[in-house]
Amino acid sequence: MKSFRSHLDININPGKGSVLILGSNGVGKTSILEAISIFSYGKGIRNAKFIEMTNKDKDSFLVDLSLQTSTDLSLEYKTFYDKNNKLRKTYINDKEISAINLRKNIPMLWIAPYTEKIFLGTAALRRVFLDRIVSIFDDEHSIRVTDYEKNLKQRTKILKEKSEDVVWLETMEKQLSRLSVAISSSRLEVIMRLAKYLKSPIKNFPEAKIFFNNSIEKKLANIPALDLEESLIKQYKESREIDMILGGSRVGCHKSDLEVINLQKNLPAHMCSSGEQKSLLISIIISTAIAFKEYTKKSPIILLDEVFTHLDIEKKESLLEELINLESQVWITATEKERFLKNRKSFCYHHLTKSGLENV
Repeated sequence: MKSFRSHLDININPGKGSVLILGSNGVGKTSILEAISIFSYGKGIRNAKFIEMTNKDKDSFLVDLSLQTSTDLSLEYKTFYDKNNKLRKTYINDKEISAINLRKNIPMLWIAPYTEKIFLGTAALRRVFLDRIVSIFDDEHSIRVTDYEKNLKQRTKILKEKSEDVVWLETMEKQLSRLSVAISSSRLEVIMRLAKYLKSPIKNFPEAKIFFNNSIEKKLANIPALDLEESLIKQYKESREIDMILGGSRVGCHKSDLEVINLQKNLPAHMCSSGEQKSLLISIIISTAIAFKEYTKKSPIILLDEVFTHLDIEKKESLLEELINLESQVWITATEKERFLKNRKSFCYHHLTKSGLENV
Protein backbone atom coordinates (compact mmCIF):
# COMPACT_ATOMS: atom_id res chain seq x y z
CA MET A 1 0.00 0.00 0.00
CA LYS A 2 1.36 3.43 -0.96
CA SER A 3 -0.20 6.71 0.20
CA PHE A 4 -3.37 4.93 1.31
CA ARG A 5 -4.99 6.72 4.26
CA SER A 6 -2.26 7.12 6.92
CA HIS A 7 -0.02 4.44 5.36
CA LEU A 8 2.65 6.02 3.16
CA ASP A 9 4.35 2.75 2.30
CA ILE A 10 3.50 -0.56 3.93
CA ASN A 11 4.00 -4.18 2.88
CA ILE A 12 2.25 -7.14 4.51
CA ASN A 13 3.20 -10.77 4.02
CA PRO A 14 0.27 -12.82 5.36
CA GLY A 15 1.93 -16.20 4.90
CA LYS A 16 -0.30 -19.15 4.01
CA GLY A 17 -2.82 -18.72 6.82
CA SER A 18 -5.07 -16.02 8.14
CA VAL A 19 -3.98 -12.69 9.56
CA LEU A 20 -4.47 -10.99 12.92
CA ILE A 21 -3.52 -7.31 13.05
CA LEU A 22 -3.07 -5.98 16.57
CA GLY A 23 -2.75 -2.36 17.55
CA SER A 24 -4.23 0.51 19.49
CA ASN A 25 -7.02 2.68 18.12
CA GLY A 26 -6.04 5.16 15.42
CA VAL A 27 -2.96 3.37 14.02
CA GLY A 28 -4.66 2.35 10.75
CA LYS A 29 -5.77 -1.25 11.26
CA THR A 30 -9.10 -0.75 9.50
CA SER A 31 -7.33 0.97 6.60
CA ILE A 32 -5.47 -2.26 5.83
CA LEU A 33 -8.76 -4.15 5.58
CA GLU A 34 -10.22 -1.30 3.53
CA ALA A 35 -7.35 -1.52 1.02
CA ILE A 36 -8.17 -5.19 0.46
CA SER A 37 -11.93 -4.56 0.34
CA ILE A 38 -11.77 -2.13 -2.61
CA PHE A 39 -11.00 -5.12 -4.84
CA SER A 40 -14.54 -6.31 -4.11
CA TYR A 41 -18.05 -5.02 -4.86
CA GLY A 42 -19.02 -1.54 -3.69
CA LYS A 43 -17.04 1.18 -1.97
CA GLY A 44 -15.13 -0.96 0.48
CA ILE A 45 -15.40 -1.72 4.16
CA ARG A 46 -15.96 1.94 5.15
CA ASN A 47 -18.30 2.75 2.25
CA ALA A 48 -16.01 5.72 1.52
CA LYS A 49 -15.06 7.61 -1.61
CA PHE A 50 -11.65 6.97 -3.19
CA ILE A 51 -10.61 10.57 -2.67
CA GLU A 52 -11.07 10.01 1.08
CA MET A 53 -8.75 6.99 0.93
CA THR A 54 -5.88 9.04 -0.53
CA ASN A 55 -3.34 10.28 1.99
CA LYS A 56 -4.09 13.95 2.72
CA ASP A 57 -0.55 14.99 1.69
CA LYS A 58 -0.49 12.95 -1.54
CA ASP A 59 -2.21 13.13 -4.93
CA SER A 60 -2.74 9.40 -5.47
CA PHE A 61 -2.66 5.97 -3.88
CA LEU A 62 -1.62 2.50 -5.06
CA VAL A 63 -2.64 -0.87 -3.65
CA ASP A 64 -0.87 -3.96 -4.98
CA LEU A 65 -2.29 -7.35 -4.03
CA SER A 66 -1.02 -10.85 -4.84
CA LEU A 67 -3.62 -13.58 -4.96
CA GLN A 68 -2.84 -17.28 -4.99
CA THR A 69 -5.76 -19.64 -5.53
CA SER A 70 -6.17 -23.22 -4.34
CA THR A 71 -5.19 -24.33 -7.85
CA ASP A 72 -1.81 -22.57 -7.45
CA LEU A 73 -2.78 -19.87 -9.92
CA SER A 74 -0.95 -16.68 -8.96
CA LEU A 75 -2.33 -13.28 -9.95
CA GLU A 76 -1.17 -9.73 -9.21
CA TYR A 77 -3.91 -7.14 -8.77
CA LYS A 78 -3.30 -3.41 -8.71
CA THR A 79 -5.57 -0.43 -8.24
CA PHE A 80 -4.41 3.16 -8.66
CA TYR A 81 -6.34 6.35 -7.93
CA ASP A 82 -5.46 9.91 -8.92
CA LYS A 83 -7.48 12.37 -6.84
CA ASN A 84 -6.73 15.40 -9.03
CA ASN A 85 -8.23 13.77 -12.11
CA LYS A 86 -10.64 11.59 -10.10
CA LEU A 87 -9.34 8.67 -12.11
CA ARG A 88 -9.10 5.03 -11.03
CA LYS A 89 -7.18 2.41 -12.98
CA THR A 90 -7.12 -1.31 -12.25
CA TYR A 91 -4.81 -4.06 -13.47
CA ILE A 92 -4.37 -7.84 -13.37
CA ASN A 93 -0.82 -8.98 -14.13
CA ASP A 94 -0.09 -5.45 -15.41
CA LYS A 95 -2.93 -5.59 -17.96
CA GLU A 96 -5.48 -2.81 -17.48
CA ILE A 97 -9.04 -4.03 -16.98
CA SER A 98 -12.35 -2.60 -15.76
CA ALA A 99 -13.09 -2.46 -12.04
CA ILE A 100 -16.06 -4.77 -12.62
CA ASN A 101 -13.81 -7.51 -14.04
CA LEU A 102 -11.26 -6.90 -11.28
CA ARG A 103 -13.52 -8.19 -8.51
CA LYS A 104 -14.91 -11.29 -10.24
CA ASN A 105 -12.14 -13.56 -8.97
CA ILE A 106 -12.07 -12.29 -5.39
CA PRO A 107 -15.21 -13.30 -3.49
CA MET A 108 -15.14 -11.28 -0.29
CA LEU A 109 -17.27 -10.76 2.81
CA TRP A 110 -16.76 -8.41 5.74
CA ILE A 111 -18.05 -7.15 9.04
CA ALA A 112 -17.20 -3.66 10.23
CA PRO A 113 -18.76 -0.99 12.46
CA TYR A 114 -20.41 0.40 9.30
CA THR A 115 -22.21 -2.89 8.54
CA GLU A 116 -23.35 -3.22 12.15
CA LYS A 117 -25.63 -0.21 11.55
CA ILE A 118 -27.77 -1.90 8.90
CA PHE A 119 -30.53 -2.95 11.29
CA LEU A 120 -31.11 0.57 12.62
CA GLY A 121 -30.22 2.46 9.44
CA THR A 122 -32.14 3.17 6.26
CA ALA A 123 -33.54 0.65 3.82
CA ALA A 124 -30.81 1.76 1.39
CA LEU A 125 -28.12 0.52 3.80
CA ARG A 126 -29.77 -2.89 3.96
CA ARG A 127 -30.08 -3.07 0.16
CA VAL A 128 -26.39 -2.25 -0.31
CA PHE A 129 -25.49 -4.90 2.27
CA LEU A 130 -27.67 -7.49 0.54
CA ASP A 131 -26.53 -6.59 -2.99
CA ARG A 132 -22.91 -7.05 -1.94
CA ILE A 133 -23.76 -10.57 -0.71
CA VAL A 134 -25.72 -11.36 -3.89
CA SER A 135 -22.80 -10.17 -6.03
CA ILE A 136 -20.42 -12.85 -4.79
CA PHE A 137 -22.90 -15.48 -6.04
CA ASP A 138 -23.82 -13.64 -9.26
CA ASP A 139 -21.09 -11.70 -11.09
CA GLU A 140 -23.65 -9.84 -13.19
CA HIS A 141 -25.73 -8.58 -10.26
CA SER A 142 -23.62 -5.50 -9.53
CA ILE A 143 -23.65 -4.61 -13.25
CA ARG A 144 -27.45 -4.78 -13.28
CA VAL A 145 -27.68 -2.62 -10.13
CA THR A 146 -25.37 -0.01 -11.69
CA ASP A 147 -27.37 -0.05 -14.95
CA TYR A 148 -30.61 0.34 -13.02
CA GLU A 149 -29.31 3.38 -11.12
CA LYS A 150 -28.10 4.99 -14.37
CA ASN A 151 -31.44 4.39 -16.10
CA LEU A 152 -33.36 5.74 -13.12
CA LYS A 153 -31.33 8.96 -13.18
CA GLN A 154 -31.86 9.25 -16.95
CA ARG A 155 -35.64 8.84 -16.54
CA THR A 156 -35.65 11.51 -13.81
CA LYS A 157 -33.77 13.86 -16.13
CA ILE A 158 -36.23 13.25 -18.98
CA LEU A 159 -39.19 13.93 -16.68
CA LYS A 160 -37.64 17.09 -15.21
CA GLU A 161 -36.97 18.44 -18.69
CA LYS A 162 -40.57 17.64 -19.69
CA SER A 163 -39.28 16.00 -22.83
CA GLU A 164 -41.81 15.13 -25.50
CA ASP A 165 -39.82 12.07 -26.54
CA VAL A 166 -42.41 9.56 -25.25
CA VAL A 167 -40.84 6.63 -27.12
CA TRP A 168 -37.50 7.15 -25.34
CA LEU A 169 -39.28 7.41 -21.98
CA GLU A 170 -41.23 4.20 -22.62
CA THR A 171 -38.02 2.42 -23.65
CA MET A 172 -36.37 3.60 -20.43
CA GLU A 173 -39.28 2.36 -18.30
CA LYS A 174 -39.27 -1.05 -20.00
CA GLN A 175 -35.57 -1.34 -19.22
CA LEU A 176 -36.15 -0.31 -15.59
CA SER A 177 -38.92 -2.92 -15.26
CA ARG A 178 -36.73 -5.67 -16.72
CA LEU A 179 -33.80 -4.76 -14.48
CA SER A 180 -36.03 -4.46 -11.39
CA VAL A 181 -37.33 -7.99 -11.84
CA ALA A 182 -33.86 -9.42 -12.62
CA ILE A 183 -32.26 -7.72 -9.59
CA SER A 184 -35.11 -8.74 -7.28
CA SER A 185 -35.01 -12.30 -8.58
CA SER A 186 -31.30 -12.60 -7.75
CA ARG A 187 -31.87 -11.17 -4.27
CA LEU A 188 -34.72 -13.60 -3.60
CA GLU A 189 -32.70 -16.58 -4.83
CA VAL A 190 -29.79 -15.81 -2.51
CA ILE A 191 -32.06 -15.24 0.51
CA MET A 192 -33.68 -18.62 -0.15
CA ARG A 193 -30.22 -20.17 -0.45
CA LEU A 194 -29.22 -18.77 2.96
CA ALA A 195 -32.43 -19.77 4.74
CA LYS A 196 -31.40 -23.27 5.82
CA TYR A 197 -28.03 -22.09 7.16
CA LEU A 198 -29.63 -19.23 9.11
CA LYS A 199 -31.93 -21.73 10.82
CA SER A 200 -28.92 -23.88 11.78
CA PRO A 201 -26.33 -21.25 12.77
CA ILE A 202 -22.94 -21.85 14.28
CA LYS A 203 -22.92 -22.82 17.95
CA ASN A 204 -23.91 -20.08 20.44
CA PHE A 205 -25.25 -17.76 17.72
CA PRO A 206 -28.93 -16.96 17.13
CA GLU A 207 -31.15 -18.50 14.49
CA ALA A 208 -32.34 -15.89 12.03
CA LYS A 209 -34.90 -15.38 9.32
CA ILE A 210 -34.71 -12.87 6.46
CA PHE A 211 -37.68 -11.82 4.36
CA PHE A 212 -38.83 -8.90 2.23
CA ASN A 213 -41.46 -6.34 3.18
CA ASN A 214 -43.97 -5.15 0.55
CA SER A 215 -41.50 -5.42 -2.29
CA ILE A 216 -40.98 -6.80 -5.78
CA GLU A 217 -39.11 -9.77 -4.26
CA LYS A 218 -42.22 -10.70 -2.26
CA LYS A 219 -44.43 -10.43 -5.34
CA LEU A 220 -42.11 -12.69 -7.34
CA ALA A 221 -43.11 -15.59 -5.09
CA ASN A 222 -46.67 -15.39 -6.49
CA ILE A 223 -46.48 -13.63 -9.87
CA PRO A 224 -44.60 -14.81 -13.02
CA ALA A 225 -41.65 -12.56 -13.85
CA LEU A 226 -43.04 -11.46 -17.24
CA ASP A 227 -46.39 -10.50 -15.71
CA LEU A 228 -44.58 -8.53 -13.01
CA GLU A 229 -42.54 -6.69 -15.65
CA GLU A 230 -45.74 -5.66 -17.44
CA SER A 231 -47.26 -4.49 -14.17
CA LEU A 232 -44.16 -2.39 -13.38
CA ILE A 233 -44.19 -0.77 -16.83
CA LYS A 234 -47.76 0.34 -16.13
CA GLN A 235 -46.83 1.64 -12.65
CA TYR A 236 -43.85 3.62 -13.97
CA LYS A 237 -46.15 5.28 -16.50
CA GLU A 238 -48.79 6.08 -13.88
CA SER A 239 -46.23 7.64 -11.52
CA ARG A 240 -44.62 9.99 -14.09
CA GLU A 241 -46.40 13.10 -12.86
CA ILE A 242 -45.45 12.71 -9.19
CA ASP A 243 -41.96 11.46 -10.08
CA MET A 244 -41.42 14.61 -12.16
CA ILE A 245 -42.11 16.69 -9.04
CA LEU A 246 -40.36 14.57 -6.40
CA GLY A 247 -37.65 12.94 -8.49
CA GLY A 248 -36.69 9.26 -8.52
CA SER A 249 -39.53 6.77 -8.77
CA ARG A 250 -42.28 5.50 -6.50
CA VAL A 251 -41.76 1.94 -7.77
CA GLY A 252 -38.81 -0.31 -8.55
CA CYS A 253 -36.22 -2.54 -6.91
CA HIS A 254 -34.67 0.53 -5.22
CA LYS A 255 -37.72 0.61 -2.91
CA SER A 256 -37.20 -2.90 -1.52
CA ASP A 257 -36.50 -3.48 2.14
CA LEU A 258 -35.72 -6.61 4.09
CA GLU A 259 -36.52 -7.64 7.64
CA VAL A 260 -34.27 -9.78 9.85
CA ILE A 261 -35.83 -11.69 12.74
CA ASN A 262 -33.99 -13.10 15.75
CA LEU A 263 -35.86 -16.40 16.04
CA GLN A 264 -34.52 -17.12 19.53
CA LYS A 265 -36.11 -13.95 20.87
CA ASN A 266 -38.86 -13.75 18.22
CA LEU A 267 -37.89 -10.11 17.75
CA PRO A 268 -37.01 -8.04 14.67
CA ALA A 269 -33.32 -7.16 14.59
CA HIS A 270 -33.91 -3.43 15.07
CA MET A 271 -35.50 -4.19 18.47
CA CYS A 272 -32.60 -6.35 19.67
CA SER A 273 -29.66 -5.16 21.76
CA SER A 274 -26.46 -4.06 20.03
CA GLY A 275 -24.77 -7.32 21.09
CA GLU A 276 -27.63 -9.38 19.65
CA GLN A 277 -27.53 -7.36 16.44
CA LYS A 278 -23.82 -8.08 16.09
CA SER A 279 -24.47 -11.79 16.63
CA LEU A 280 -27.21 -11.73 13.97
CA LEU A 281 -24.88 -10.01 11.52
CA ILE A 282 -22.20 -12.64 12.17
CA SER A 283 -24.79 -15.39 11.63
CA ILE A 284 -25.70 -13.88 8.25
CA ILE A 285 -22.09 -13.47 7.07
CA ILE A 286 -21.00 -16.95 8.19
CA SER A 287 -24.14 -18.50 6.64
CA THR A 288 -23.28 -16.69 3.41
CA ALA A 289 -19.72 -18.00 3.48
CA ILE A 290 -20.90 -21.58 4.09
CA ALA A 291 -23.55 -21.34 1.36
CA PHE A 292 -21.04 -19.84 -1.08
CA LYS A 293 -18.50 -22.58 -0.39
CA GLU A 294 -21.13 -25.27 -0.92
CA TYR A 295 -22.30 -23.59 -4.14
CA THR A 296 -18.89 -22.86 -5.71
CA LYS A 297 -16.43 -25.08 -3.81
CA LYS A 298 -14.48 -21.89 -3.05
CA SER A 299 -13.91 -20.15 0.27
CA PRO A 300 -14.39 -16.37 0.30
CA ILE A 301 -11.89 -13.98 1.84
CA ILE A 302 -13.37 -12.66 5.10
CA LEU A 303 -12.49 -9.30 6.67
CA LEU A 304 -13.44 -8.80 10.32
CA ASP A 305 -12.86 -5.38 11.87
CA GLU A 306 -12.95 -5.54 15.70
CA VAL A 307 -15.50 -8.35 15.39
CA PHE A 308 -14.69 -9.99 18.73
CA THR A 309 -15.51 -6.86 20.74
CA HIS A 310 -18.50 -7.40 23.07
CA LEU A 311 -18.71 -11.13 22.31
CA ASP A 312 -18.50 -13.55 25.24
CA ILE A 313 -15.81 -16.23 25.25
CA GLU A 314 -18.21 -18.98 24.07
CA LYS A 315 -19.19 -16.96 20.99
CA LYS A 316 -15.55 -16.07 20.29
CA GLU A 317 -14.50 -19.72 20.37
CA SER A 318 -17.45 -20.83 18.20
CA LEU A 319 -16.80 -18.12 15.61
CA LEU A 320 -13.07 -18.84 15.42
CA GLU A 321 -13.68 -22.57 15.06
CA GLU A 322 -16.13 -21.99 12.22
CA LEU A 323 -13.74 -19.60 10.46
CA ILE A 324 -11.00 -22.24 10.58
CA ASN A 325 -13.40 -24.90 9.24
CA LEU A 326 -14.34 -22.64 6.31
CA GLU A 327 -10.70 -22.65 5.17
CA SER A 328 -11.08 -19.01 4.21
CA GLN A 329 -8.27 -16.53 4.54
CA VAL A 330 -9.53 -14.31 7.35
CA TRP A 331 -8.15 -10.86 8.19
CA ILE A 332 -8.97 -9.78 11.75
CA THR A 333 -8.19 -6.55 13.59
CA ALA A 334 -8.07 -6.33 17.39
CA THR A 335 -6.84 -3.82 19.95
CA GLU A 336 -5.15 -6.45 22.10
CA LYS A 337 -4.06 -10.04 21.82
CA GLU A 338 -7.07 -11.98 22.99
CA ARG A 339 -6.19 -14.95 25.16
CA PHE A 340 -8.27 -17.36 23.08
CA LEU A 341 -6.27 -16.41 19.94
CA LYS A 342 -2.90 -17.41 21.39
CA ASN A 343 -0.99 -20.27 19.78
CA ARG A 344 -3.34 -20.55 16.81
CA LYS A 345 -1.03 -21.88 14.12
CA SER A 346 -3.46 -20.93 11.37
CA PHE A 347 -2.85 -17.21 12.05
CA CYS A 348 0.01 -14.91 11.13
CA TYR A 349 0.30 -12.19 13.80
CA HIS A 350 1.24 -8.57 13.04
CA HIS A 351 1.57 -5.66 15.45
CA LEU A 352 0.75 -2.24 14.00
CA THR A 353 1.99 0.97 15.58
CA LYS A 354 2.22 4.54 14.34
CA SER A 355 5.81 3.82 13.34
CA GLY A 356 4.98 0.78 11.24
CA LEU A 357 4.18 -2.91 11.12
CA GLU A 358 6.07 -5.75 12.77
CA ASN A 359 5.54 -9.49 13.16
CA VAL A 360 4.57 -10.69 16.64
